Amino acid sequence: MSFVWRKRWFILLFPLLLAVTVWQLRVETDLNAFFTATDDEDSRLLSGLLKSGELSRRYMLVVEKAEPANSASETSPTESPLSLAVFSARLLSQFAKLEDVEQVWPADQPPRDWIDAVASYAPYQARIFSLNPEQDGQELFDPAKLAAKAEGLKQALLSPQGSFVKAIAKQDPLLLSLNGFKDLQGQFQQQAKLGDGGALILQSRPAALDSEAHTRLQAAIRASFDSLNSETGGAFRLSMAGVPVFSVAAQSEISQDVTLVSVVSSLAVALVFIFLFHSFSALHWVMMVQGASFVIGTLATALVFQDVHSLTLALGASLIGISSDYPIHVMVHCAKHRNTPLSAVRLLWPSLLMGGLTTVIGYGALGFTGFPGFEQIAVFAVASIAGSLGLTRWVLPALLTHSSLHAAHLPGIGAWVDFCGRHRKLLLGLFGVGVIFAGLSLPQIRWMDDMQNLAMDMDLLKRQDATVRSHFSSIEPGRFVLIQADDWETALQRSEAAERRLKALKQAGVVSEYHGLFPWLVSEQLQTENAKVYQRGLTPEFQQAWKAGLSKAGLSVEKLGTLFPASAEPLQPAAVMDSPVRHILSGQMLAGQNGVMLSLWLGEHDPDQLIEGLAGLEGTRYFSQKDQLDHLAGKYRDRSLVMLGIGIGVMALFIWLQQRDLRKVFLTLLPSVASVLFIFATWALMGEEVSFLHVIGLLLSVSLCVDYGIFFIDNRGRDADVTYHAIASSTLTTIASFGALGLGKTPTLPILALSVSLGVTLGFLLCPLLIQKPTN
Repeated sequence: MSFVWRKRWFILLFPLLLAVTVWQLRVETDLNAFFTATDDEDSRLLSGLLKSGELSRRYMLVVEKAEPANSASETSPTESPLSLAVFSARLLSQFAKLEDVEQVWPADQPPRDWIDAVASYAPYQARIFSLNPEQDGQELFDPAKLAAKAEGLKQALLSPQGSFVKAIAKQDPLLLSLNGFKDLQGQFQQQAKLGDGGALILQSRPAALDSEAHTRLQAAIRASFDSLNSETGGAFRLSMAGVPVFSVAAQSEISQDVTLVSVVSSLAVALVFIFLFHSFSALHWVMMVQGASFVIGTLATALVFQDVHSLTLALGASLIGISSDYPIHVMVHCAKHRNTPLSAVRLLWPSLLMGGLTTVIGYGALGFTGFPGFEQIAVFAVASIAGSLGLTRWVLPALLTHSSLHAAHLPGIGAWVDFCGRHRKLLLGLFGVGVIFAGLSLPQIRWMDDMQNLAMDMDLLKRQDATVRSHFSSIEPGRFVLIQADDWETALQRSEAAERRLKALKQAGVVSEYHGLFPWLVSEQLQTENAKVYQRGLTPEFQQAWKAGLSKAGLSVEKLGTLFPASAEPLQPAAVMDSPVRHILSGQMLAGQNGVMLSLWLGEHDPDQLIEGLAGLEGTRYFSQKDQLDHLAGKYRDRSLVMLGIGIGVMALFIWLQQRDLRKVFLTLLPSVASVLFIFATWALMGEEVSFLHVIGLLLSVSLCVDYGIFFIDNRGRDADVTYHAIASSTLTTIASFGALGLGKTPTLPILALSVSLGVTLGFLLCPLLIQKPTN
């Protein structure tokens, strides 16, 4: 195919490829999808909890009276005729109508479905009245206390909840079913510390980390509030907290990072290119090659994965500099020796191919570090680099046919090469001492154990979150007691045993509160024990005393005097899961790979004492999202170190297959490996906390630096000065593109920017020292 047709086909197919990519692309903004692994059960559990856990989908809303106006002449907002309770009730009604709201309720009251579900448990009153039936039965079935119990029933029937109590009393006159729920009722009474109706809980429909949906929902929440508040003259203010609030803020930062990194990276590479070649025509075509490479990488990732994460696109933007390396080598040789682009690319193709292969190996190794986000980046990079190589080999010569190029000359490059040649022995001696010293420093490396250090800086949002949460109870969505078993009955028995321990720990002050599963779900064993105690307590004396108590209280003996025997059929978990109760327990019924997984939510607690208090309970353990994230960070770090070694080994193998010379293999790898050693040692001496991201960055720097060794040793143009200028030019574009990552607020980006930039810079400087100047 002639050059003219290659050029035409490229110009025609590029926009078509772009259109297909846009059509196929679905961008994922869920941070959980990028940062959480799914290769073991705990990681899958963590991923599911972060994404759609019951508590993580809740908003905590606080409505308060606004501060009085500063000027005495102004009307004070607090003079609104509406009370806080009335305004909150109206606001609750408005929120309930929003499309993405599952339900909303006052924090000091149970939600409506909770109340309805409690009433449905009345027929099972004899089987669920106590977690410790033998212990509680003596008091519950004491005939001497029945008169007071009948009076209590009367007061309950006359209370605002009378209709609710009446529905239960018809089947459960002693209100035994409510005895099982009394601890849960107490949790709601303690849940809101604000008082006067100003604390609301809103349960959203979208997953917690679906930032796009929650952006809409938060805007709708504020619009509803503003509309209602405007009628009061701005008398109230609204604050909100919850995991979705952080999700939306994080997504906003990531979106800004993606835009900023892409724009700055492209501009930086373009400026370097203009500085080197003084050709806007060539820049135009090379940027099109880079753009096509980026589109190829994006399309490949979209085809392999269901969604492409926005961070993948941000990190993929750094490949703009790498994708330009291959055209730059061709253009430097064209400009200096006045070769045609086609002859230059043919001359350099073996080195270009090997350099691209080693870079692909480095990025490909990312897919095996266990870090889910880098699986996407690995696919993106492999496709993008392969696309750049192919376009450089078969399309670029056609595009550059009529472009004039200025010979790239970087001041100081030749001087550094000559300096290394004149003082090689001295510099190699210092290098050897440095290697020994660096090796001795490695044991001092401080590894980052807390993955929170990799989180975005959201101190202001965290303070606002703490202020809102101070009005609520302290149930923590990220830490709970995890129950695991092969079947429901075993799981429920273990859960009940754990709840008994938690009740004792609560009395001891180890845990402030907890949300268990009893009596929503009760094991058959415990139901049988309850039924035995109930039947034993239902003596003729007891029944006669109950009727006497009803008469004394002025209640109908005919309607409430009959005490029904225990139901023949126990309450089955399957029936509960088919009822509205399933919705109430959804956050505590966890998706496990095998068997049954249950969670008991915890309030403020001492983890060490809690773990000690639960010791010995089979299938029961303490689970912390933070601890699991920290564990994942350690796992990623270990795998990254392994893949760093494996990646270097695979690169060495392919270089040997090309060179068939172990000495050249050693020299090719030495600058990049030495740079990694020195950087690790520097971090160790500085006391820098090193994470798996630092290791991954150095892995990438090795894959890029090896290219320099390959080109320096091959010297296919037989001109060492031109070869090193080409390497220097590609180093500049790499630093320009990766340096742009340092502008991002997502910690992942600056860490990778620092690691890669340091690695490629040091590896570039070490090339002429460790690899003897090629013969021209």
